[in-house]
Amino acid sequence: MGRIVNSINDKSMEYVTVRLFLEKDSSLLTGIYSDSEGKFLFDKLVPGAYYVKFSFAGFLANSSEKLTITSNLKVLNLGTISMELDKTLQIGQVDVVGQASILSAGIDKKVYNVAEDMSVKGGTANDVLKNIPSVDLDQDGRIMLRGDGTVTVLIDGRPSSLSGGNGKTLLDALPAGSIERIEIVTNPSAKYDPDGTSGIINIVLKKNKLKGFNGLLNANLGSGNLKGGNVADGGFSLSYRNSFYNIYGSYNGRYLDGYRNNTSYIRQTFINDSISILDQNRTGTDLNAGNTARFGVDFTLKNRKSISFSSTGSAGRRDRTGDLWNGVKDSKEALLSLGRRESYDPSQQHNYDFNANFKQDFKDSRGSFVLDANQSIGMESIQGYYLQRYYSLDSVLDGSLPLIQRLFNKEKNNITSIQADFTYLWPAKLMRSEFGAKTIIRKQEVNTYSETYDPIALSYFPDTLANFLYRYNEKIFSAYAIFGQQLKKFKYQGGVRLEKAYQIPYLVSDSIKIVNDYFNFFPSAHLKYSLTPKSEIGLSYSRRITRASSGDLNPFTAYSDPFNLRRGNPYLQPEFINSYDLAYSSEGTKLNFSAAIFYRHTVNAISRIKVFYDDNSSAVTFANIGQSHSFGTELIASYKPTKWWRNTLSANINYLQYQTSNANWNRNGFNWNVKYIGSVDFWKKTATLQLNVNYIAPRITVQGIAQRKGSVELSFDKKFNDGKWTVGTRVSDIFNRQGFYMEVNQLNIYQVTEFKWLTRRVYLTVAYKFGKLEMGNKSKVPGSEGNDL
Repeated sequence: MGRIVNSINDKSMEYVTVRLFLEKDSSLLTGIYSDSEGKFLFDKLVPGAYYVKFSFAGFLANSSEKLTITSNLKVLNLGTISMELDKTLQIGQVDVVGQASILSAGIDKKVYNVAEDMSVKGGTANDVLKNIPSVDLDQDGRIMLRGDGTVTVLIDGRPSSLSGGNGKTLLDALPAGSIERIEIVTNPSAKYDPDGTSGIINIVLKKNKLKGFNGLLNANLGSGNLKGGNVADGGFSLSYRNSFYNIYGSYNGRYLDGYRNNTSYIRQTFINDSISILDQNRTGTDLNAGNTARFGVDFTLKNRKSISFSSTGSAGRRDRTGDLWNGVKDSKEALLSLGRRESYDPSQQHNYDFNANFKQDFKDSRGSFVLDANQSIGMESIQGYYLQRYYSLDSVLDGSLPLIQRLFNKEKNNITSIQADFTYLWPAKLMRSEFGAKTIIRKQEVNTYSETYDPIALSYFPDTLANFLYRYNEKIFSAYAIFGQQLKKFKYQGGVRLEKAYQIPYLVSDSIKIVNDYFNFFPSAHLKYSLTPKSEIGLSYSRRITRASSGDLNPFTAYSDPFNLRRGNPYLQPEFINSYDLAYSSEGTKLNFSAAIFYRHTVNAISRIKVFYDDNSSAVTFANIGQSHSFGTELIASYKPTKWWRNTLSANINYLQYQTSNANWNRNGFNWNVKYIGSVDFWKKTATLQLNVNYIAPRITVQGIAQRKGSVELSFDKKFNDGKWTVGTRVSDIFNRQGFYMEVNQLNIYQVTEFKWLTRRVYLTVAYKFGKLEMGNKSKVPGSEGNDL
């Protein structure tokens, strides 16, 4: 026991981190916070030798001498511990000068600190994700991790309509300015939902952590060429926190316009050896605008209880235009027919998340009980207006009547999740147990209506372009149990998750309902060994599942481009993954390093498939193709040779092999990428220059190769008035290389497709923050964390 005071005025210090260590091997036993009187107490200690460390933001760390507890001396009073201010900090109200690492990589989780990355200011969540090691996106914006597979995306640890519905992603509408950090867990424990081949990406939105009244204003302006490609992004956040409650709110708005072009060349050989070529060239505009608001309040109650409420709302619009030329050619590239399709596709999205959380901490840091309820509602309205004209071979309009069509699509997405978690600790034996249960209910609906204009009747009539009503229901009931213990330098944890799931795609228009009802169990195991106090090696295993999304199950065909169709497969079955990971991490004064070797075996693998037809059209669909094997390694190094120079280099190399019943799909090869972030501080540490370089090599697919091309970006920030003002600039995609390339090379079929959108822009940024800036974040008890071990 003891009391902690400020060395300047001898005032009691609350929330000081107090950690207890075993003297013989420096292993952490437990941790607590000092109370409002600066007091702390460790009770029920077994006889032995210990020492204590004290730490608080803005103050020098402090340690006790060796402490010996005997059977006769069970209570030891350390008296008054005085904490001294860190002279390397500028002290006004305790203003911490310094920067956290952009990326911190542990043995089982990576944390990407968005606020420290200047290259994403004015961007979206997708811009943030592309900077994270081993993360990639396909042409539809779907997230990939470690070279293949699917990823479960959570918002604040929960399923959300903000992370997408009906097989689509809405992350390009979520401003980067609303994100605090991104957590990546590649081999989660049984506590987490088992969905996702490669693991979990958790997007944590900003929330107040400072005492008193605080605020932040920021604005970002960008342009592609001053005539187009303009970006306007800005927002504000306000918060007030005291010992009883924390109230916070924020708003972020974003406007972006640009272009999105693509070309496609398909060469197809038929049974009679005749050859047909479809040559497509599309140019178009792309406007993306949105608003995101967040409000929340936390109450700290008596007897270690707390209640939190939060809500997040997002409203956006996406307007696209397209001018698509379709040319059909013979084997000698001679033009046989020519058409032009003009399109206008506006859409509007609204998404809302509501959360309530109750937490009861047990006495003596013995654990906690948490009850969490979340309701997520998403709505999207899409319209399509199409004009198809036909031309003679010399590009002159022929005499045929144009085809005029329009489409109206409404989608609803409703997710309800309720979760209870119980954690109990045995500090003396360094053991922990966790139990929990969770229910997730998803309801989605897609209602599409299309019609064609009759020039004789001068009116529209329903057509077969896309007229259907599709509903999707999903219910998942699960429970888990985990037990873990630390034995000196060795830690182990084992757990299992039991799950009963229902997936019901309902083709209302065709009166077809398909019920997928299955029960599964998902074990996990983690072993860790501390080589030194700052280095660790670990081995982990988890069984996972990938369920087909609502959009992947929707069988109705999308005809916005008659030559490039899309339809789901309602008979898709889940794929199951056995994932193994051997990892090492080391933390040093200048170098932090982590490395992993991983293997994934996927059974009943789900893959995107492209089917080609004799009329030169093709359709993207999905199928259970067989199994796949993925072997790889991931390396991450953060090197800080001086106080003013920071570097983060990451690389992922992955060998992927597909084994299917279709000989054309049995493919194998390497996927790899390298990403670098470097920054230099100068001007008395008030200015920072940052360089981002991403290279993503072509990756193997079932039918060919695909490549999302990376970028080189440069950013600069300058702080004024003790850091209250920040002004900066950045150039995105300096060499204008970012885009997407895909090649299909199968028997009798060859296709090359390339997408390019406006990515090179110059940004100006400005931010102003105000408030006391006093740290007051009473989060988890240090040493009692255990999300994965």
